[in-house]
Amino acid sequence: MTKQIVVVGGGYGGISLVRRLEALGLGDDVTLIDRNASHTVLTEIHQVAAGAERPETYQIPFAGMGSFHFVQAEVTGLEPAATAGASPAGYLATTAGPVSYDLLVFAVGGVDADYGVPGVREHALTLHSLTGALTIRDRLAELPAGTPVLIAGGGFTGVELAAELGERYGGGENITLVEGAPAILPGLPRRLQRRARRRLGALGVNVLTGEFIARVEGDAAAAPHGGMAHFADGSALPFGLLVWACGVRANPLIARLGIPVDRAGRAIVGPNLETPLPGVYVIGDAAAGAPPTAQAASQQGGALALHLAARAAGRTAPVRPVRLLGALVALGHGYGAGVVTGLPLTGWVPALIKRANVARWFRTAGGWAMALRYFLGLAPGARRLARPTPGRG
Repeated sequence: MTKQIVVVGGGYGGISLVRRLEALGLGDDVTLIDRNASHTVLTEIHQVAAGAERPETYQIPFAGMGSFHFVQAEVTGLEPAATAGASPAGYLATTAGPVSYDLLVFAVGGVDADYGVPGVREHALTLHSLTGALTIRDRLAELPAGTPVLIAGGGFTGVELAAELGERYGGGENITLVEGAPAILPGLPRRLQRRARRRLGALGVNVLTGEFIARVEGDAAAAPHGGMAHFADGSALPFGLLVWACGVRANPLIARLGIPVDRAGRAIVGPNLETPLPGVYVIGDAAAGAPPTAQAASQQGGALALHLAARAAGRTAPVRPVRLLGALVALGHGYGAGVVTGLPLTGWVPALIKRANVARWFRTAGGWAMALRYFLGLAPGARRLARPTPGRG
């Protein structure tokens, strides 16, 4: 008897999982549930936020992506079967109606973490979705030239956005990147951190490290959505736009559904990524023990597919642990930095490798033709938009 495999979340982990299950001949037994109609290539949406690329460049519709079934809905409840070994093993309540499952995987990712800093939710924008990127783009277009833009968080997201904005708008010391750690891009070798900071400086981005934002206040006189960012040392900076890119926390949906979680709200999982609820798995940012990266989530999705296929056939197969191969950060068009298989790189080579990696992801999600169109700049909307004339708009 076939087992119905339901995957909630069409991000990197979820897509890797369903596409691998298809390759294993189980596509007809798989249902993907996502509240959106398309997969978004989140690692590249800083370009959309800066107005350099159109949003459709980084969207891949779920419908027609593969042989799996797609349901556009939000999950509102989880009801495991009362009897162990029952078929189906339980039901999901969704806004499109109940969905039964035998094996269930949550790949719902994370949400932005504000760490309880007062005023962040009210006065800051985030870059963790296409909607967020479009809101940032539209706000930037409304700002008069010279209006200060503040980016909180010197990790990959914040640095890539700062570089894109500096390159596109010319910097001029009105773009500031703030990081609480002693250096930007924590986790990369110090030499690459220093080079990345110099690159940002050359693009006109002011970088502050070792500074923590303690609270944020609105000030409509500064700009329609502007305000003041107050630091722990008592100093403050005005902004016309504040982008909060200080990391993610586990998606609260996991805890709301009654899946056991740790103190950080991440699902407690075993070596095979199964939760204490039989037949229920969690991968990616929402699971304890996994690095919050697209690379880790996609590796877990592919590895879990082999385990689920074996389990559906009555066999056992352990889930291969995540093995990160490196990290790459874009520092403007055609320039990057990062580590690939232990080798530190800067310049056009890591930028080209990063583009090739994104093209490979397009191949995974949408096929070879889509990957080739992206790599050659022929995908729908995939061209660098003209820089704005003086003034933000």
